[in-house]
Amino acid sequence: MGASPDDGSFLDPKWFVIGFAVAAFALILHYDLRLGLAVGSLLGVFAALWLYLALRFGLLGGSPPSERRAMQERFRKQGSNRRHAADSDPNRDPRSGA
Repeated sequence: MGASPDDGSFLDPKWFVIGFAVAAFALILHYDLRLGLAVGSLLGVFAALWLYLALRFGLLGGSPPSERRAMQERFRKQGSNRRHAADSDPNRDPRSGA
């Protein structure tokens, strides 16, 4: 079973992309210092642009929960309420309706 896209784990594709970008930067830096510095500057510009956009449009943390997560939470709450109701009065007659 695959990981949920909204669970915030390290299996999120953005971490793979970031990891490969850093590895490529390290390889280029090792190959040629000036070329590595140029690539590092380019990566820095992209990182700064991403950070600006993320802060500008509120993409970092604090985002509203997805519909899937809200439904899961509601389901857990209903299950908890049902278990609590069943456990609170075990001597109640289920046919009485009260």
